[in-house]
Amino acid sequence: MAVTATCPEIKDVLAANECLENFGGLGVNVYVFNKADLKAPLKAEKNIYPALTSESFNTGKGLYKFECKESSQGHSFESLGRRGGYKQTIDYVLESVNAESAEVARALNNLDLGYIFQDGEKSIIVYDSQHKVEYASGGIKGDTGKKPDDERSVVCSGTLQPTAYGRYEIAEPETGGWDSLLATKKE
Repeated sequence: MAVTATCPEIKDVLAANECLENFGGLGVNVYVFNKADLKAPLKAEKNIYPALTSESFNTGKGLYKFECKESSQGHSFESLGRRGGYKQTIDYVLESVNAESAEVARALNNLDLGYIFQDGEKSIIVYDSQHKVEYASGGIKGDTGKKPDDERSVVCSGTLQPTAYGRYEIAEPETGGWDSLLATKKE
């Protein structure tokens, strides 16, 4: 049975209709979840996912919060060619290099995870039920620095591909925001 897909309609993108600031970068918080902790795969309507709730996760599971380096988080996307979809890239920086960040980096490198980034009043979700966010060789780099004034950090850059859209959004929980879904609050 052939699957019929309907392409989105083209729309005007006019400066007169965009009365908002266009600040670069994303917020300092990155929320991460293990896809295995979801009760059911998330399903988008076009490029919008419905809000997560505590009921979205298995008992005792939820989001994990990374407080990252100021002005270091980003999300970008690029076309993979006609009918090839998009590749999404995420970048974020953890400001510690220690045993705990090494353990988290190993989990990032090996688990099948989803990511939520705050983008002003909106939130971007980097997730696909069938494909994994991957960190290529060198995609997670830790550095203690060499001089006392150097910064210690773990720089993470991952990709998700292919996706039908370059950007997906998800509604933030109405009560308590993303922090209300932290797994650590359920322990």
